Amino acid sequence: MKKITIKSIALLMGLLIILFLGCKKKDLVANVDSDYQYLPQDVKQSCTVSDAVFNSWFAGKKATENGLVSPANSVTFPHNNNCDFYQWSEQMFLWITSPSSGQYGNKGTIMESPVFYNVSPQDPVTGKRKLTAHQPNVLLNAASTINQSGPNRLPVLIDKSGKMFEIESQKKDEKVKNDANKLVLLGSVKADAKGIHSFLDTKGNIIKKPKPVIDSKIKPSEVVQEFKVGAKSIFLDSNGNEVESEQGQAGSHGALMGENQSLVYYITMVNDVYAYYLTGVNEGKLNGNQFPTTASARDSILAYAKTKGWATPPDADALAMEIKTSWVEVKDLPNPETYVTIEATIPTYDKTNPNKWVENGQTTAKLALVGMHVVGSVAGHPEMIWATFEHEKNSPNSAYAYVDKNNKIKQVAADTGKGWLFNGNANDTTGAQNIQNMRVKDNTILITNAALTSPTARRIMAWGVASNTPPNAEDKTPADSNSQIISINNSVRSKLVGNDIRKNYLLIGATWTFGGAAPNGNVYPYGGTNGDAIGTGQLSNSTMETYVQSPSSASTEQNAISCFSCHSNSNNNGVLPDDLSHIFEDLLPLPANNKRVIK
Repeated sequence: MKKITIKSIALLMGLLIILFLGCKKKDLVANVDSDYQYLPQDVKQSCTVSDAVFNSWFAGKKATENGLVSPANSVTFPHNNNCDFYQWSEQMFLWITSPSSGQYGNKGTIMESPVFYNVSPQDPVTGKRKLTAHQPNVLLNAASTINQSGPNRLPVLIDKSGKMFEIESQKKDEKVKNDANKLVLLGSVKADAKGIHSFLDTKGNIIKKPKPVIDSKIKPSEVVQEFKVGAKSIFLDSNGNEVESEQGQAGSHGALMGENQSLVYYITMVNDVYAYYLTGVNEGKLNGNQFPTTASARDSILAYAKTKGWATPPDADALAMEIKTSWVEVKDLPNPETYVTIEATIPTYDKTNPNKWVENGQTTAKLALVGMHVVGSVAGHPEMIWATFEHEKNSPNSAYAYVDKNNKIKQVAADTGKGWLFNGNANDTTGAQNIQNMRVKDNTILITNAALTSPTARRIMAWGVASNTPPNAEDKTPADSNSQIISINNSVRSKLVGNDIRKNYLLIGATWTFGGAAPNGNVYPYGGTNGDAIGTGQLSNSTMETYVQSPSSASTEQNAISCFSCHSNSNNNGVLPDDLSHIFEDLLPLPANNKRVIK
């Protein structure tokens, strides 16, 4: 045997160190993100899930790898503090993405099971949508655009200060008011060499101090009129001031493409309770003043369904739910094993013209889940909880702060570099970001610049709150709020067993209103009354609100944007489903012979 010398020991130790440093974190530590620790691990544990509670979420009362999770009981929802809302959100997401088994069937995920119905895009003629029951061996249909509209159901524009407006399109015989407040038929709008615009009547005379005629009834002061200047558009507010938007921030029918060169596809669904309630309201059999939040409201829906001979919802205590999902093709993803996947039908395009892709058919594709809005009514909150989730590799965050275990505020720099699906090479918070290069019109994708193929998506408010204002009465600083979201993400991810695929998704945040009151359009603390958006009140999903984020992490009363900025009607005093859910008014009721198979 060779004699072991101090020198040989030193060489051996050096080799071990090299091998250690050469390994990726995922090879060394359990429950970490792919190549690095994405979430701070020294965060204050201000919102967690106990082992006992987490195990109780699973159908078998014990956490298992990719196991079936039961939905949260929305009828008995406690709503005592922020963490109750975040726990509800986490449990619902785990339920929706659970592999189907038992009464749900044995194929796909819960969202593909008969518990959910697909919501069709609006019919181009009638504007109506249809509900389609999920059936075994029938693929879901995905669209390549998502409608991001305001409370008047109009497209959205974000101006350079971050304030949100809705856009009324220019009509064929458009009239404007002149300086004498008289209506004048508009002939044209022209720009001089300096870019100054002049409004001319049909005789070519200049219209002095033109003001648009705003038809919208909800917050007309926050609506602009679009006017065409050649191939471009300009926008005037109700006072005649020109509103300038950031590049690519006007319009709601945007398209998004990932680094794998896949378009993002969208599917909207509602659960059986929502579908039954909608149909009962349409028939005048159920109270349509608000979504169900109580046991008695649930029982009324079940009794109505029984009169129709429809299958009893197996999860009636989930109450009414609407989910919006975003997907990319699995093809060419660098880490496809980390995504929840489905088979679906997607549109195909003739790409002969690189700046104009024309839809020409459909094909079947395997899709990977990149984002999800989870929305549901619960006890005490008819305005619903609005939560959102994203895959951890979607988009970089802007800088944010959190509170550590020693109650010290720590700063996290903006994410940079490569490796993001929707940002080819992230810089910091300066420079181009969330630039809309693709929009959809009449089943055609119009591309501003075919050379700009790399997406620039970024979450401006990393965990749904601005950096300079308290987001709710419970969290005194934005750092406190961020810590709650980070800590519950860490808690849930650490308790998911083995290689559970749901570890790869993050709760970005959830919002609801102060007091469960009708949304007033304000974001806490600017309104100071019931109805303010609280929780993580300025929530965005980088795959669904990519182009309707405020351009700065700071916010003011004027540019604070929440889910309820669009999903509300501050002109009435209620929480009408029509105001909250943009699909409710357009949806046709279920047919009398509604059939679905639930074991």
